[in-house]
Amino acid sequence: MNLAAGLVASRFVHYLALSVLFGGALFPFYGMKEQLRAPAWLALLLRAAALLALISGISWLMFTAAGMSGSIAGLTDPHVLWLVVSSTDFGRVWVLRLVLAAGLVVLAWAGHMGREKHYALLAGSLILLASIALTGHAGSDSSRFGFLHRAADAIHLIAAGVWIGALVMLSALVITAARSRSWDELAGLHYGLTQFSGTGTAVVVALLVTGLINPGFLASLTTLYGRVLLAKLGVFGCMLVLAAANRFWLTPLLGGTMQARADSRAAVRMLGASVVSETMLAMLVLLAVAWLGTLAPP
Repeated sequence: MNLAAGLVASRFVHYLALSVLFGGALFPFYGMKEQLRAPAWLALLLRAAALLALISGISWLMFTAAGMSGSIAGLTDPHVLWLVVSSTDFGRVWVLRLVLAAGLVVLAWAGHMGREKHYALLAGSLILLASIALTGHAGSDSSRFGFLHRAADAIHLIAAGVWIGALVMLSALVITAARSRSWDELAGLHYGLTQFSGTGTAVVVALLVTGLINPGFLASLTTLYGRVLLAKLGVFGCMLVLAAANRFWLTPLLGGTMQARADSRAAVRMLGASVVSETMLAMLVLLAVAWLGTLAPP
């Protein structure tokens, strides 16, 4: 097993799971007509995301320890794991994060997904997502701008979580609407898309501003870090194009067909293709972020 690939995969799954957990838990507050009157599949999605966040967090710690030891044996060596946990800032922060992640798993899987539990999952996933900024490049920045770097990274992570979680939710809503073709499902989809338009604008602004604050933005294209960052920005640009098409063309098209009581299947199909494509591009962005975190910063 390649240690670098294992670490990138662990980071990617962790980012994705926490983005779905946080963004999915947040979405009903602005993207559904009746707050927390969510579809039955949302509870299963949040439970799966919480479990995946814990598993990938453990995997991230193990691959980090193995990388520090320089041997694949470090994955399961208690001595190496203890050294990482007890003598590094990353290890101490990560243990606290794993305790919180385990608590969220117990909370998510125990009993009915009620209002109080939903709030707790939202708050816990927000802390888990933002606290990633205390590790990696931002966490190791000891310069006078270190706090600004960590704050920018935390906001960047939260904004990305809102967007990615919403994309996963909207993908599920558009698939459900395409299958059922019921008026209620179409109305719910249109409402979610319309509501996310304003939220999405704020998210994009936050991502752009915090991305510019990150010192890695000025990385040279002669480095692998710079080339991966450029690829990430290119994919992000494609996401912006699809987001604009959804907001200014496809969502109004769906609304017009609904208002005219016309056949909306074509509009739903186009929306489905666009939203799912945007979601897949978001996965590529997360993969690039996971890779960048393992590369030497400029």
